[in-house]
Amino acid sequence: MSGISIYDIAIPTFTKGLNALEHILRTAERFAEENGLDANATYPNARLIEDQNPLIFQVQNVTKTIKINIDRLTGVESEPFEDDEQAFNDLYARINATRELLKTVEPGVSNARANVLVDLLAGGKPIQLSVKDAIIGHGIPNFIFHITTGYSILRAKGVPLGKADFICSFVGL
Repeated sequence: MSGISIYDIAIPTFTKGLNALEHILRTAERFAEENGLDANATYPNARLIEDQNPLIFQVQNVTKTIKINIDRLTGVESEPFEDDEQAFNDLYARINATRELLKTVEPGVSNARANVLVDLLAGGKPIQLSVKDAIIGHGIPNFIFHITTGYSILRAKGVPLGKADFICSFVGL
């Protein structure tokens, strides 16, 4: 991976994932409208199973994961989100705020921090990894997990989503 920088891996992946997530949420809203449902009453607190966190939590954790990884890339700890979203417009605002944060990451700064060691919890255990390894081995998988879980919640609720709804944003369609 000598020719690909951590910036080149992280920032486009996070940006495209946010685009996929927004597309998935907008598809749910359109489906609700077409079927006489109130999207804000039907989906934000929906879960796959009772002991799993709802859709709102999944979106919050997608953006929280990005924010944590931006902090790792920049070396600057940012203010956390409030986690007070309740409706689709709130979720879109949070996604847009996260997009704006991604635009502030400078390639030179983030690439210079690739080998800086950071502490994180993995499986409930504290570990220390380089910024690059933390993003590739923890940040991106966690990010993808929460997008996938949000997709799955909506799919289980009948929203007509397919693999293309998830993948197309990643490949630039």
